[in-house]
Amino acid sequence: MIDSKAVFDEVKRLFDFPEEDTEKIEGLCRASASTLSKRLKENCTGEEDGAVFAATAFTAYRYALLCICLDDYCDYIKTGDITVRRSSSSILEASEKLLANAFSQADCFTDIGFIFKGF
Repeated sequence: MIDSKAVFDEVKRLFDFPEEDTEKIEGLCRASASTLSKRLKENCTGEEDGAVFAATAFTAYRYALLCICLDDYCDYIKTGDITVRRSSSSILEASEKLLANAFSQADCFTDIGFIFKGF
C-alpha cells in the first residue's frame, strides 16, 4: 500500500502550493495513493521510490485538473523579482509530462496500457 502521508510529504517538498489548499491536497494524496496501490505488482510494497513519486505526480496532475476546472489555477510563478505567466493548457501539459515521466520510471505497477487510461 502506498502511504498517502509519504506522498503528501513529497508533494510539500516538491511543490509550492497555497496553505489554504492543504486539506484539498491531502485528500488528493489519499485518493492517488489508494488508486495506484490497486495497480501495484504483487512483489511491490508501495514503499518504492517510484511508487511514491508516481503517486506524487498523480496528485499534482489531479490538483492541476481540479484547479483548472474550478478556474482557480495559479497563472504565474514568482521567484524573487522574476514572474513567469502561464496558461491553463501549459499547466495541464506540464503536469501530464510529469505524470508520464513518473510512470515511465516506475516498474512497480501492472501494465495498464496508455498512462491516462484506466484511472
